[in-house]
Amino acid sequence: MGTVDIKGKGTMELSGGILRLSWKQGTYIGIDVATAALGVIETLCQGAQLPMLVEIGGVTHSAAARKVFPSRSNISRMALVGTSPKDRIIAVFRLPMAPAGFPIRYFTTKDKALEWLRDGSRGPA
Repeated sequence: MGTVDIKGKGTMELSGGILRLSWKQGTYIGIDVATAALGVIETLCQGAQLPMLVEIGGVTHSAAARKVFPSRSNISRMALVGTSPKDRIIAVFRLPMAPAGFPIRYFTTKDKALEWLRDGSRGPA
């Protein structure tokens, strides 16, 4: 299927059994964009639960978007990747409030995040 655009705010692809969501730097995610992302996830997963990497560089979410994204239906575990102190602070405060039902961790590099996601595919977190 290739790379899918999410309302001009980011892109998502399925590569090597891992969903990869890359939000544009500094993007504001409202409920419409979060819902569109969930639709793409559903389409790409085709009923399976897959690990997901999300690049969050400077991204903010509305309260409504945080209530629906991420959804546990298609995600087995999620790695958030950010590079700034602001990204880390947002992740640390928001992770406990995520409506996930699956493991979520914050990383500062894609390599470490992908390693954790791949290790998790071999067993529970």
